[in-house]
Amino acid sequence: MDWRSIAAEAASFARRIGVAPVAVLVAALAAVVAVTFLAGVRHGAPEPIELPLAASGAPPPVATTQPTSVRVHLAGAVDRPGLYEVPSGYRIGDLLEFAGGPGRDADIAAVNLAEPLRDGQQVYLPTQGEALRVASENMDSAGPLDVNTATSAQLEQLPGIGPSLAAAIFAFRSEHGPFGSLDALTDVPGIGPSKLEQLRAHART
Repeated sequence: MDWRSIAAEAASFARRIGVAPVAVLVAALAAVVAVTFLAGVRHGAPEPIELPLAASGAPPPVATTQPTSVRVHLAGAVDRPGLYEVPSGYRIGDLLEFAGGPGRDADIAAVNLAEPLRDGQQVYLPTQGEALRVASENMDSAGPLDVNTATSAQLEQLPGIGPSLAAAIFAFRSEHGPFGSLDALTDVPGIGPSKLEQLRAHART
């Protein structure tokens, strides 16, 4: 910007209109300064920054940690029973393998090998026939089994009655109705007098 040119033009303009050159010069300079200042404010001001507002009522974040191991008690028909600490996420099958495997007389079908382990759990592996003996003892303590209301699974717990005979008793009862007496069990194919005598102390109608 050429200040001398502006001053010369202001003085010439003042002489033409009959105003003192100094006053015109001062007014021109004031106008230039004002325009320059406004341009600087408009172009040099920083952009406003918008800050995100915190959500009202939102709880603070809570750090959570998962246990890296669990402690379980292994008992029953296993080679090395005892207290074990195993990685979190292990299942009963993993525990048995970790402990050297089940015993030779273990009833593997009595436990769910896919069941996840939890801290403080006891895993008991029974021997072959142990679960059936316990069920039979529980049945005897509750009294003879009513063959007219028993399920096939309950009939299998009777001495000498396997899955096939239990299914035959259940099917005969469904077709012919309830047994009138325990002796009527001999009408079921596969149950003879000797088998009936085995059942007398454990079954009733």
